Amino acid sequence: MDPAVRDVLDTLAREDYAALRPLLHPYLRWTDGPDTIRGRTKVLAHIAANPTSAPPVSYELRDGQIYRWTVPPEDADAGRDSALDTAPGGTGDRAFDRAPDTVPD
Repeated sequence: MDPAVRDVLDTLAREDYAALRPLLHPYLRWTDGPDTIRGRTKVLAHIAANPTSAPPVSYELRDGQIYRWTVPPEDADAGRDSALDTAPGGTGDRAFDRAPDTVPD
């Protein structure tokens, strides 16, 4: 792993955004799912609101700084569970969220 990436991952894990700033290129492109954020200041605000410490799927360096970074996708199972939590009337428990069994009269 490149030392620049290792340094970024370390500062992300510590949530030390002041130390992270000089590691990021001013014209950085940060891709997180469907969103691509451009510019170091906007990326730092995004990271503060959406913390991550996972290694990138891909990255690019320019002048020794991170120029492009792609956050890995979330676990597919986590996405299915969160859909239950946000569904109208959903309890987040699959046993209670399924339709009740019908009993003949």
